[in-house]
Formats: sequence, C-alpha cells, structure tokens
Amino acid sequence: MAPENSTENPPENGGTSQGLTLPEQVALHVELLRLAGVRFLPGDPARLSTMAAPPVNRPSPGGPPQRPLEASAPATGRLADMARSQQPAAPPIDPPPPIVQPKPPVRPVPAARPAPATPPPVFTPPKGGGLFTLEQVGAPLDSLPVLDSATRLEMLEQLRGEVAACKRCAPLVSERTQTVFGVGPLDAELCVVGEAPGANEDKLGEPFVGEAGQLLNKMLGACGFERSQVFICNILRCRPPGNRQPLPDEALACNPFLVRTLELVRPKFLCLMGATPTRYLLDQSTGVGVLRKRDLAWRGIPVQATYHPAYLLRYPDKKRDAWEDLLRMLDRMGRTPPKAP
Repeated sequence: MAPENSTENPPENGGTSQGLTLPEQVALHVELLRLAGVRFLPGDPARLSTMAAPPVNRPSPGGPPQRPLEASAPATGRLADMARSQQPAAPPIDPPPPIVQPKPPVRPVPAARPAPATPPPVFTPPKGGGLFTLEQVGAPLDSLPVLDSATRLEMLEQLRGEVAACKRCAPLVSERTQTVFGVGPLDAELCVVGEAPGANEDKLGEPFVGEAGQLLNKMLGACGFERSQVFICNILRCRPPGNRQPLPDEALACNPFLVRTLELVRPKFLCLMGATPTRYLLDQSTGVGVLRKRDLAWRGIPVQATYHPAYLLRYPDKKRDAWEDLLRMLDRMGRTPPKAP
C-alpha cells in the first residue's frame, strides 16, 4: 500500500486513490472550494468531474505496451482556477456619459406676414403738373397765358361752381354742409395753404374761421399782413368726417382744383402750414420739422413750410419755432416785420 504522500498515478481504469474515486475527489474539492467562498453556477460539479477525468493511454497496435501517462490528481489550484472561471462575470462598468456641449438656442423664425388683400392707395401725382418734388419744380406760373384780372376772376368763379358740384369723394360729400373754396385777392403777395376745413369752416364756407383761424390772423398781423391781403385755401375743399386728416385718394381727387386756383390767383409766395400741404403739394413725406429750414419752391413760387395753427394751439412751445419760420419767410420776401410779437 502506497503511503499517503505518494505521487503515484491513479490506476488507468479509474480506480481509487486514497480510498476515494475520482468523482468523489472532485466533489470533495468542490466542497472545499465552496467552503472557501467560491461560488458555482448550477451544474458546475458535474461539469468539473467531466473535465477532470484523466486521459487513458491505450497501447498502439503492433508495438510494445507503453507506459501509461501520468494522470496527476486534480490539484486544488487547477480546480480552483476552473471553478473561478465558472463564476459569473462581473457586470461591465458603463463608460461615463459623453460630455455634450449645450447647443445655442435656436431662435424661432417669425412667420411671414400675409400680404394684404388690397394694397393701400398710393398717392400718384397727376400727369401734366400739380405735384412736384423739390428737385422738379415744374413749369413756372409766369409761363401761363397772359390773362387780365377780370378774366381770371371770372374763371375763378366758374371753378368755385365746379367745386361746389363736385361729388368725387362719396364719404366727404355725404358729410359736408358745403364746400370751402378759398378767399383772397388775385395776385396776392402771400398765399396760405392749410389742411382741410373743420366744423366751423364747413358751416360758414370759409377757411380758417375757428380758433385756429384766429391764431392765423395774429400770425399774419405780426408779419405786417391784413387777412384780406392774403389768399387762404386748403388742400381739400370738403370737411373730412370727424376732422380727420385727408386721405391720399381724397387729396389726389381735389388736387386739380388747388392747382387751378393757384394758376389763376398767381401768388408771389406760398406758406404751407402743416405736414398735409407739404406732403400733397410738394409730394414730400419729410416732416415739417426738417422742411421748415429749407428753401422750397413750387412751380417757381418760393415756399416756406411751418406748423399749422391748430398744432400750435396743442403745443404752445412750438410757437417760437413758427415765429422763426415767419421771419425767415419775410426775409426771403424782402419784407421786415412791423414789430416783434
């Protein structure tokens, strides 16, 4: 009987070693590993016993019997490695999430506004004169046919009748009491052009007779003019509803009457009061605050732009600017005011 520490190989036929069969040895090693804390998956012992079965060397035919290969007893280290290889793999460590750079905020693109169904009316100067830019003054009035005062006065009265019968602007015709043509002498040294008749003008048929008209009389007197010496008219001959500003199509419809009036009166100087006269007589969209400082002209007639008397009543601090405009006008006319206001 071999000693306990003998290294002699176990018999080929799977005989006992130290009194234990090979499966019993495997089971013993497994139990020892289990006690040592090694975990096994189900079915591991049977698999280990199969893997640990020693190979058997069979004699090759026709040759001398060979020495059986040494079948070393399953070592504890090898079984431990095999058992350790059967342990469940540790869960993979997830890589850290990638650093995502914040994207700049996307500004929403505003939706395109739908085009209006009908475009607003565009104020277009009539062919043959009437409205001129500052660079295109037009034919001077002195190129008109030579007419005596009586003929021109008669033609002016005929034009007044045409204005009274005008029905070009239905909204204005339905609201007006009467048309407001204009007053003043022929060949006036100064012609004042305002915006449109108000309630008082609509009742009396004469321009600038309300509170704004009283201020206009004072402004003319400060310049050395009597009201009767000045021809006074408006862009429109009818009162707009609610005293609103004239519309472009209304100014276009009434423009021939204004042009014909100025051709017959033939003033020496024009004073345009407010943004409406400069817009529709000079065809300029620039505000009065800029135009008042420029040397303007219409068909050869010098023009001075200033604020409307109604505007000065609402903003009294602009009266000093208006007086500067009048002084500038008098200087261009070669006149001197009789006294300071």
